[in-house]
Amino acid sequence: MFKSGKDNMRMEPTPERVFALGRFMLSGVYSREEIYQKICMVDVFGEGSKDIFGYTLSVAQELEIIKDVEGKYQLSIDPTILESPNTFRRYAARTAFARINSLFFKTSSLYLKIAEDVLKCQNWSAVTNLFNQNDVSVSENDILGWRFWVSYFGLGYLHRNMLIPNTCNRIKDVLVQQDELKCNQPISVMEFFNWLEVQCPELKESRMDSRIGMGVSNGLRTLHFQKEIQLISQPDALKWQLYGLESEDINDISHVRIMR
Repeated sequence: MFKSGKDNMRMEPTPERVFALGRFMLSGVYSREEIYQKICMVDVFGEGSKDIFGYTLSVAQELEIIKDVEGKYQLSIDPTILESPNTFRRYAARTAFARINSLFFKTSSLYLKIAEDVLKCQNWSAVTNLFNQNDVSVSENDILGWRFWVSYFGLGYLHRNMLIPNTCNRIKDVLVQQDELKCNQPISVMEFFNWLEVQCPELKESRMDSRIGMGVSNGLRTLHFQKEIQLISQPDALKWQLYGLESEDINDISHVRIMR
């Protein structure tokens, strides 16, 4: 799922399953069979799917949540990361998007770059064909697995057979953790994006010079309406263009204020 280079993105290891596995591993060190027996509650429900278990275990290793030491699995992260779904998501997103050569990163980056075309697709098969036409080689099964994690990480909202581009939750997660930018005062749009695209490198390809892509524009507007940030269009200042929407009052910005 998150390996650099050639990989596949399966549906079985969902974020919830990987988080549950990590939480279980807080209790000790176990062999693969012991984890399977306990986490699948074999004594209660009988044999579970070894495919689902195996793929979930692999993704937990890819995200460096657990490690195999001579046949025994143990946590390889600070236990506080598993305190809540929020702390786990922020850690997992940071780890996954740091691997810019992974299929997951390339697919996510392309999704934001061609968001308008993705929205025109009627089903996941059409999304798969669109990505392949844009030089990211994926199968429909890859896309069906990818959609769970990319929405979980906050790059869009799943709605029926569509993923609506909106990076609100991804940006909010990095804002919560940051201490580099000053809060409650205007930051130039260029300074803000220089910081943001380091924290979220998957966003960079969706911007063309000073034109901000659909998914990031939707995310910024949502955060503005939630009063997490304030988007400012200051007269006579250098401005960047949000994705244009006639119904919106703000279609260009010069500064961003972090509201906390």
